[in-house]
Amino acid sequence: MKLKEIADFVKGILTGPADLEIIGIARIEEAKPGELSWFSHPRYKKWLSKTQASCVVVLKGEEGIPGVNTIKVENLAIAMESLLLKFYPLSPMPAVGISKLSAIGKNVKMGKNVSIGDFVCIGYETVLGDNTIVMDGAYIGNKVRIGNDCQIHPNAVIKEDVFLGNRVIIGSGTVVGSDGFAYNRITTPEKNGDYKYKRMPHRGGVILEDDVEVGANSTIDKSVIGNTIVKKGTKLDNLVHVAHNVIIGENSILCAQVGIAGSVNIGNNVVIAGQAGVPDHITVGDNVVIAAQSGVTKDIPAGITVSGFPARPHIESNRAYSLLIDLPDLFKRVKKLEEQSPPRRDVPCKQQ
Repeated sequence: MKLKEIADFVKGILTGPADLEIIGIARIEEAKPGELSWFSHPRYKKWLSKTQASCVVVLKGEEGIPGVNTIKVENLAIAMESLLLKFYPLSPMPAVGISKLSAIGKNVKMGKNVSIGDFVCIGYETVLGDNTIVMDGAYIGNKVRIGNDCQIHPNAVIKEDVFLGNRVIIGSGTVVGSDGFAYNRITTPEKNGDYKYKRMPHRGGVILEDDVEVGANSTIDKSVIGNTIVKKGTKLDNLVHVAHNVIIGENSILCAQVGIAGSVNIGNNVVIAGQAGVPDHITVGDNVVIAAQSGVTKDIPAGITVSGFPARPHIESNRAYSLLIDLPDLFKRVKKLEEQSPPRRDVPCKQQ
């Protein structure tokens, strides 16, 4: 595409030659002549003067960049999403139909334009909605309900009594509906107070509402009773663990390696960054941000950002960390003062 065509496509303002041809898109630090790039974060500011890109897409209001052609847009994320799909269309989805190499149980109901890949196994009395795609090697258990326009990627596992809404995406290797990690400790008097663990029966299910997306190799456990619920619009990264009886609100984000223990209640519009952990029976309010590697130990009220271990308001956590960094210097100063003024020996008090 020529620069003028690109600018018109994203409804942007072009500064540069209209007929310059663009053949691809690349990161700003790697782009070559003939490629388009974008500027999205201050840390890449240094690359604006170094990039070889033929044009850089920037937000309106960004200062002019000497010697660099630009397209200024209202929303950078939406513009780049459109351009990436334009230059690099998605791979075609599997053809509609049921592979002869799949195994379909009794009384399975399928909507229109369903695609079932090779070596898929589907249990009895399961329902698949219109335009849903189940890719090679996936397993879907008994009495599962899957809505319209869903994508089940290769080798995903959806066990019995799971409900998926519309437009749900399940990544490769993800397991939805396994038993949770719930055990009762049973004392054995005959062995002088020893004990053993007995698994708690799990007779509940999992509900993933409309537009939920789950990355690769994540796990969402079914409940002991009732349902583990992920509400509409929420997105889970790869390697996320959601335990039994958890409820996650709408439009929340859980990043990689987040662990949520049993019976946690998470509000709407929550962001939990990578490797953060939430213990059982905790409540997290709406619009909370939990920073990476935070260790939550108590309920978090709505609308605050927490970090550190134990997780506390981010400002408090930063202050504590700053003091921790200063400890070696403080130790040296105290030691030096002690050397200059040795501590006095105890002097007995005179009796009055």
